[in-house]
Amino acid sequence: MHIKRSDWLIFLALMVLPFLVFGRSLFHDFAPIDDWFLIVENLSVHGITFANLKAIFTTYDPELYIPFTLLTFQINYVMAELQPFVYHLTNILLHGANGVLVYFIFRRSTLGRSLPFVCALIFLLHPIQTETVVWIAGRKDLLSTFFYLLSFLFYVRYRNGIRTSYALSVIFFVCALLSKAMAMTLPAVLILYDLLIARRRIDRTFIADKIPYVLLSILFIVIALGGKERVIGSSSALDTILMAGKSSVFYIQQIFLPWNFSVYYPQVTDISLLKAEFFIPLLLVLAAIALAIFFHRKHPMISFGILFYFITLSPTFLNFHKGQVIFFAVDRYAYLPFIGILLIIIAVINPLFHRIRFPQKFVLIMSMLMILLLSILSIRQTEIWETGERLFSHALGLYPRSLNARIDLARIHRERGEYQKAFDLLKEGLALGDHSALRLNAGVIYARTGDVQSATEQFEKAKVMDPLNPEPHFYLGSLWEQTNNPTLAREAYTKAVELDPSYVIARIRLAQLLIADGEIDEAKTQLQEAIRWNPNSVEAREALNKIL
Repeated sequence: MHIKRSDWLIFLALMVLPFLVFGRSLFHDFAPIDDWFLIVENLSVHGITFANLKAIFTTYDPELYIPFTLLTFQINYVMAELQPFVYHLTNILLHGANGVLVYFIFRRSTLGRSLPFVCALIFLLHPIQTETVVWIAGRKDLLSTFFYLLSFLFYVRYRNGIRTSYALSVIFFVCALLSKAMAMTLPAVLILYDLLIARRRIDRTFIADKIPYVLLSILFIVIALGGKERVIGSSSALDTILMAGKSSVFYIQQIFLPWNFSVYYPQVTDISLLKAEFFIPLLLVLAAIALAIFFHRKHPMISFGILFYFITLSPTFLNFHKGQVIFFAVDRYAYLPFIGILLIIIAVINPLFHRIRFPQKFVLIMSMLMILLLSILSIRQTEIWETGERLFSHALGLYPRSLNARIDLARIHRERGEYQKAFDLLKEGLALGDHSALRLNAGVIYARTGDVQSATEQFEKAKVMDPLNPEPHFYLGSLWEQTNNPTLAREAYTKAVELDPSYVIARIRLAQLLIADGEIDEAKTQLQEAIRWNPNSVEAREALNKIL
């Protein structure tokens, strides 16, 4: 595609406008979820060294394999160490670059520039993108999408006769997978493109073109499962299908009715086909897929957009479980699938504009009003991410039964020494439904205030309520250790490690007690296992160095 001067002006606008909407995040601190774990406390991203590079390419984060994302954090650290401004700046620049690539894709579906530009702006400025952009840990979705779209565009160039673009497409696909394994859906998207848009026949060349993409996807699926095996909760196939339907429809609802965004969307009711919240979305999804099949000849772009949306969203359907909690949606999961919805909009509106001559001023005013409204909503959503207290309070206001939001907010108050506020939050949660996590956090507060008996009671209740959870045993071990009862502490830590072999801090505490008892070899084994699970654990390495 020939790039004209007007295109360069559009590119500039697409890079600059996100700063007007999400620019406030430049002055945000690291977010209280994952940012500290991935960046501030993660020694492997504190500089670019051989050891650090080896660490990010040979370990998980702990559940995702994202070495390229961690590499960008290393680059940010070299530039500004732990100054969050540079990290946020990188996120906004990546988001703007993705907007430019989205514009390129939309330009291929219509002859004009105005409609692709407006749709690219919707992609960039919509409030559903806020989490991905202003949350530094959302970098993995930004980076993976960037390489994903580059790979797709270079494949299209290859299909248009530029043979050298094929190798670049494969290279960018590898980069996308190294940023986040969710890019594994690209082979399916390329097959759809060839069948629906390029109208290509299935022959040997058709199959041969896809082999590198398919093999790479299989490889990274295997790698991804290695990190997910200890964090994905068990669920039936029916539950997965029902939750997939609900989340798919929910994201579309949030795109067209953009308000009430939350950092957590907890599923607090039982999953059942008999409930309207599940069977109605499932029917809508089946109807959409049937529509894609029906339109595949007359309106291939509509079919492509529908299937692009569901295919790129599909890897998230296994991520509903996070420990003991189930989420029906996560805003950043809609980042790439959003493009499919916009492709449908273009496919519907573009011929409509050719049939009906709308006044240009009317179209311009309506477009500007829509962009302005989305920008205002995104600015407000960015403000919500300014502090952890505001973020979790907002989520709790929308979903009072959100266990994670309640516990995270209580933790903030606890760390400030505002124990009564923390207690009040936990008591409100118990009134809505008893849960072992609420008991655990109440026990931590009692322990902080020196009430050992009450803390023990809460930890014991949590242990009974959730016998497979290692955390009550760990907290009991910590309590026994602080009250000079090393025998009980050792038993508790041992049980925690048995329940979760990846519980690094429990292994370290157990090793320290073993050293005190003179059992050096067993302590060494525990520390080596801790380092195997988390090579960046400073405590484990320091303790092991003392033994050696």
